[in-house]
Amino acid sequence: MNAGVREALRDNDFHCFVFHDVDMIPEDDRNLYSCPEMPRHLSVAVDKFNYTLPYALLVGGVFSIRLEHFLAVNGYSNLYWGWGGEDDDMAYRIRYRKLEIIRPPETLARYSMIKHDHRPESPNAIRTALLRMAKKRSSRDGLNTVKYRVVWRHEHLAYTHLMVDIGKHHRWQFLNGQRLIINF
Repeated sequence: MNAGVREALRDNDFHCFVFHDVDMIPEDDRNLYSCPEMPRHLSVAVDKFNYTLPYALLVGGVFSIRLEHFLAVNGYSNLYWGWGGEDDDMAYRIRYRKLEIIRPPETLARYSMIKHDHRPESPNAIRTALLRMAKKRSSRDGLNTVKYRVVWRHEHLAYTHLMVDIGKHHRWQFLNGQRLIINF
Protein backbone atom coordinates (compact mmCIF):
# COMPACT_ATOMS: atom_id res chain seq x y z
CA MET A 1 0.00 0.00 0.00
CA ASN A 2 2.89 2.33 0.77
CA ALA A 3 4.40 1.55 -2.63
CA GLY A 4 1.08 2.44 -4.28
CA VAL A 5 0.98 5.80 -2.52
CA ARG A 6 4.60 6.54 -3.40
CA GLU A 7 4.00 5.73 -7.06
CA ALA A 8 0.75 7.72 -7.17
CA LEU A 9 2.57 10.78 -5.81
CA ARG A 10 5.45 10.38 -8.24
CA ASP A 11 3.55 11.98 -11.12
CA ASN A 12 0.41 13.41 -9.51
CA ASP A 13 -0.60 15.76 -6.74
CA PHE A 14 -3.18 13.55 -5.01
CA HIS A 15 -4.55 14.63 -1.64
CA CYS A 16 -6.92 11.71 -0.96
CA PHE A 17 -6.31 7.95 -0.90
CA VAL A 18 -8.90 5.17 -0.66
CA PHE A 19 -7.74 1.69 0.34
CA HIS A 20 -10.29 -0.89 -0.78
CA ASP A 21 -10.22 -4.65 -0.20
CA VAL A 22 -11.04 -6.38 -3.48
CA ASP A 23 -13.68 -8.58 -1.83
CA MET A 24 -15.83 -5.65 -0.64
CA ILE A 25 -18.81 -4.66 -2.82
CA PRO A 26 -20.65 -1.43 -1.92
CA GLU A 27 -24.43 -1.76 -1.60
CA ASP A 28 -25.27 1.96 -1.63
CA ASP A 29 -23.72 4.46 -4.04
CA ARG A 30 -24.53 7.38 -1.72
CA ASN A 31 -21.53 6.37 0.42
CA LEU A 32 -19.06 8.89 -0.96
CA TYR A 33 -15.46 7.88 -1.59
CA SER A 34 -13.88 11.10 -0.38
CA CYS A 35 -11.49 12.35 2.28
CA PRO A 36 -13.22 14.59 4.80
CA GLU A 37 -11.47 16.31 7.71
CA MET A 38 -10.43 13.05 9.44
CA PRO A 39 -9.54 9.50 8.33
CA ARG A 40 -12.76 7.75 7.34
CA HIS A 41 -13.73 4.10 7.65
CA LEU A 42 -16.24 3.54 4.85
CA SER A 43 -17.21 -0.14 5.28
CA VAL A 44 -19.12 0.21 8.55
CA ALA A 45 -21.83 -2.41 7.96
CA VAL A 46 -20.71 -5.62 6.23
CA ASP A 47 -22.99 -8.59 5.57
CA LYS A 48 -20.41 -11.05 6.95
CA PHE A 49 -20.69 -9.28 10.34
CA ASN A 50 -24.50 -9.00 10.20
CA TYR A 51 -24.16 -5.33 9.23
CA THR A 52 -22.66 -4.34 12.58
CA LEU A 53 -19.24 -2.91 13.37
CA PRO A 54 -17.19 -5.71 15.01
CA TYR A 55 -15.00 -3.33 17.07
CA ALA A 56 -14.48 0.42 17.46
CA LEU A 57 -10.96 0.71 16.02
CA LEU A 58 -11.75 -1.18 12.81
CA VAL A 59 -10.55 0.58 9.63
CA GLY A 60 -10.25 -2.53 7.44
CA GLY A 61 -12.29 -3.14 4.31
CA VAL A 62 -12.64 0.32 2.79
CA PHE A 63 -10.78 3.29 4.25
CA SER A 64 -10.03 6.83 3.06
CA ILE A 65 -7.35 9.18 4.34
CA ARG A 66 -5.95 12.56 3.36
CA LEU A 67 -2.33 12.71 2.27
CA GLU A 68 -1.44 14.98 5.20
CA HIS A 69 -2.75 12.37 7.65
CA PHE A 70 -1.14 9.46 5.78
CA LEU A 71 2.20 11.27 6.07
CA ALA A 72 1.58 12.10 9.75
CA VAL A 73 1.02 8.41 10.62
CA ASN A 74 3.89 7.31 8.34
CA GLY A 75 1.59 5.20 6.17
CA TYR A 76 1.02 1.51 6.76
CA SER A 77 3.49 -0.80 8.48
CA ASN A 78 5.68 -2.81 6.10
CA LEU A 79 6.01 -5.73 8.52
CA TYR A 80 2.71 -7.55 8.01
CA TRP A 81 2.69 -10.55 5.68
CA GLY A 82 -0.14 -12.92 4.96
CA TRP A 83 -3.57 -12.00 6.17
CA GLY A 84 -4.47 -9.63 8.98
CA GLY A 85 -3.15 -7.00 11.32
CA GLU A 86 -2.11 -4.18 9.00
CA ASP A 87 -5.47 -2.40 9.29
CA ASP A 88 -5.46 -2.56 13.09
CA ASP A 89 -1.90 -1.24 13.07
CA MET A 90 -3.12 1.69 10.95
CA ALA A 91 -5.94 2.36 13.44
CA TYR A 92 -3.38 2.51 16.27
CA ARG A 93 -1.21 4.90 14.24
CA ILE A 94 -4.22 7.16 13.75
CA ARG A 95 -5.04 7.09 17.46
CA TYR A 96 -1.40 7.75 18.49
CA ARG A 97 -1.42 10.89 16.32
CA LYS A 98 -4.60 12.10 18.05
CA LEU A 99 -6.65 11.80 14.88
CA GLU A 100 -10.22 10.57 14.93
CA ILE A 101 -11.68 7.76 12.82
CA ILE A 102 -15.01 8.95 11.44
CA ARG A 103 -17.70 6.86 9.79
CA PRO A 104 -20.75 7.46 7.61
CA PRO A 105 -24.11 6.17 8.90
CA GLU A 106 -24.59 2.39 8.84
CA THR A 107 -27.54 2.86 6.51
CA LEU A 108 -25.17 4.19 3.79
CA ALA A 109 -21.94 2.36 4.57
CA ARG A 110 -23.20 -1.13 3.70
CA TYR A 111 -21.05 -3.70 1.90
CA SER A 112 -21.27 -7.29 0.78
CA MET A 113 -18.13 -9.34 1.16
CA ILE A 114 -17.38 -11.87 -1.56
CA LYS A 115 -17.10 -15.23 0.14
CA HIS A 116 -13.66 -16.79 0.20
CA ASP A 117 -11.71 -19.14 2.39
CA HIS A 118 -8.90 -17.96 4.61
CA ARG A 119 -6.33 -20.70 4.38
CA PRO A 120 -5.05 -21.89 7.77
CA GLU A 121 -1.59 -20.52 7.03
CA SER A 122 -2.94 -17.12 6.01
CA PRO A 123 -3.23 -15.34 9.38
CA ASN A 124 -0.09 -13.42 10.20
CA ALA A 125 1.41 -15.50 13.04
CA ILE A 126 3.12 -12.58 14.74
CA ARG A 127 0.48 -9.91 14.27
CA THR A 128 -0.37 -9.76 17.98
CA ALA A 129 3.26 -9.07 18.90
CA LEU A 130 3.54 -6.46 16.15
CA LEU A 131 0.37 -4.73 17.31
CA ARG A 132 1.69 -4.53 20.88
CA MET A 133 4.73 -2.67 19.53
CA ALA A 134 2.87 -0.50 17.00
CA LYS A 135 3.49 2.81 18.75
CA LYS A 136 7.24 2.18 19.15
CA ARG A 137 7.60 1.15 15.51
CA SER A 138 5.39 3.71 13.80
CA SER A 139 8.08 6.33 13.17
CA ARG A 140 10.62 3.76 11.90
CA ASP A 141 8.35 1.43 9.93
CA GLY A 142 6.10 2.71 7.19
CA LEU A 143 6.07 5.05 4.23
CA ASN A 144 9.54 6.36 5.11
CA THR A 145 11.10 2.87 4.99
CA VAL A 146 9.17 1.07 2.23
CA LYS A 147 11.40 -0.77 -0.25
CA TYR A 148 10.09 -2.00 -3.57
CA ARG A 149 10.84 -2.27 -7.27
CA VAL A 150 8.32 -1.47 -10.00
CA VAL A 151 8.07 -4.56 -12.24
CA TRP A 152 5.66 -2.93 -14.66
CA ARG A 153 3.36 0.06 -14.86
CA HIS A 154 0.33 0.36 -17.18
CA GLU A 155 -1.40 3.72 -17.27
CA HIS A 156 -5.07 3.79 -18.23
CA LEU A 157 -7.55 6.63 -18.48
CA ALA A 158 -9.05 6.22 -14.99
CA TYR A 159 -6.35 4.27 -13.15
CA THR A 160 -2.76 3.06 -13.18
CA HIS A 161 -2.10 -0.66 -12.78
CA LEU A 162 1.18 -1.45 -11.02
CA MET A 163 3.07 -4.63 -10.35
CA VAL A 164 5.67 -4.14 -7.64
CA ASP A 165 8.19 -6.50 -6.09
CA ILE A 166 8.42 -5.92 -2.34
CA GLY A 167 11.04 -8.59 -1.80
CA LYS A 168 10.87 -11.34 0.75
CA HIS A 169 9.32 -11.04 4.15
CA HIS A 170 11.33 -10.35 7.25
CA ARG A 171 12.47 -13.05 9.65
CA TRP A 172 11.02 -13.12 13.13
CA GLN A 173 12.45 -14.42 16.34
CA PHE A 174 11.03 -14.45 19.87
CA LEU A 175 13.41 -14.21 22.83
CA ASN A 176 12.22 -15.61 26.17
CA GLY A 177 8.66 -15.47 24.88
CA GLN A 178 8.65 -11.69 25.36
CA ARG A 179 10.74 -9.74 22.88
CA LEU A 180 10.20 -9.94 19.16
CA ILE A 181 13.37 -9.49 17.13
CA ILE A 182 12.91 -8.36 13.54
CA ASN A 183 15.75 -9.13 11.14
CA PHE A 184 15.63 -6.79 8.16
